[in-house]
Amino acid sequence: MVSFFRKPLFSDYRLIVGLYGLIALIASIKTVFVFGSNNYSIFYYSLKHLIAGVSLYDVYPAQYSDHYHYAPTFAALFAPVFALPYSVGLFLWHFLFAGLWVLAVYKMPLTHRQKVFFYWFGLQEMLTALTNSQTNPLIAAIPLFAFISFEKRQPLWAAFFIVVGFDIKIYSIVAGALFLLYPQKVRFLAYTLFWGVVLGLLPLLFTPPARLYWQYEMWIRQLLIKSDHDKWANTSIHKLIHLSISPDIPTSLIVGAGIVLFCTVYIHIRKFGERSFRMLMLASVLIFQVIFNPVSESATYITAVTGVLCWWFYCPQTTLDRVLLVSCFVLTVLSPSDFFPAFLRDQLTRPYALKALPCVLIWFRILVLMHTTNPVDKPQPQAVVSL
Repeated sequence: MVSFFRKPLFSDYRLIVGLYGLIALIASIKTVFVFGSNNYSIFYYSLKHLIAGVSLYDVYPAQYSDHYHYAPTFAALFAPVFALPYSVGLFLWHFLFAGLWVLAVYKMPLTHRQKVFFYWFGLQEMLTALTNSQTNPLIAAIPLFAFISFEKRQPLWAAFFIVVGFDIKIYSIVAGALFLLYPQKVRFLAYTLFWGVVLGLLPLLFTPPARLYWQYEMWIRQLLIKSDHDKWANTSIHKLIHLSISPDIPTSLIVGAGIVLFCTVYIHIRKFGERSFRMLMLASVLIFQVIFNPVSESATYITAVTGVLCWWFYCPQTTLDRVLLVSCFVLTVLSPSDFFPAFLRDQLTRPYALKALPCVLIWFRILVLMHTTNPVDKPQPQAVVSL
C-alpha cells in the first residue's frame, strides 16, 4: 500500500480528478436514466413552490415522497441549477458537489501525498454519498472552506460558509465552533449576522416578504417534526447507545453530553495557536455533526470520513490509531458497498449501526489527544500511508 501511493501515476491529480469525475458520471447516469432521484425531486420543486407561494414543507405525492427539510434560502441559492430542465440539473448535481469537495481538500494545508491519500481513502465514501443525490459532499466541504478562511484570517468568508451550511442543514452550524480558536471574534460574529440577513432574505428574489415569513414559520415547524425521529432509524451514536445500554436514554441527553465533552477542549487556550490543535478541532467538528445527529444516514458519513482523515494526519499514528483507521475503512467506508459481504452487512453492520462505531471511537480519541498531548505541529508526509 505504501508503494502504491508513491507511484507517480496514482499520485497524479489528473487521474484522481478523473476518477471523481467518473463516479459522479456513474451516479448521474444511474439517477437520470435508471432509478431517478426522489431527493433531487424534493430540491428541484422547492424553487417552483417558492415562486408559486405554496408551502415548501407540505406533502406533494405527485412530485416526490417525504418532505422538504431545508431553509427557504436553499431553494433560492441553487436556483441556477433548479431552473435548468430536470434531467440536466440532476445530471450536473453530482459533479457540482463532488467537485466542491475535491476543491476543498485541495485547498487544505496538507502535503501533496496527504491529499493523495485523502482522495483515495474517500473515493468509495464519495460514491456512497453521490448515489443518494443528497447535499452531503457539500456539507463535508463547507467546514473545510470555513477552516481555510479562518487560517487565512478571512472571517468574512468563514462566516459566509458557516451560514450557507446552516441554511442547507442546520447541524452544519457546529463548524462555527472553530471561531473561538482565532482572533477577530467580534468581526466574525458581525459578519455572521450580516450573511444571516443577506442569505435569509435571498428568497425575496422569488417571493414577497409576507410569504417568505410564512415559509420560515413552516420551516421551524418541519424541523421540530423531523427531530422527533424513530430512534432505530439512524446510523449514529444514538443507536449504538440505545442498543448497548438502554433504549430509554433521551436523545437530548446524548446530544447534551456530547456538547459538554466537545466544549471541554476550550480550556486549552494556549494550544489555540498550534495548527495541530486546530486541525484536530476541525476533525472533531466534522465527526461530531454526524455521529451526534439523531437522523444520520449512511450517506452522511462522507462528512465524518473527512474528519477522520483530518485526524489521521495530526495524530501520533500509533498502533491504536492504525487499528482505528483500518476499522473506519472497513466498517464505515466499505460496509455499504459491494466490496463488503452482503450477509454481514444485512445481519451485522446495518442492524447494529457498526458503520458509526469507528467514527465514534475516533472522536473520543481526538478528545483524548487534544487534552493530553501536543501532536506535532507539522504534517508527517513520511507516515501518511504507513498503515
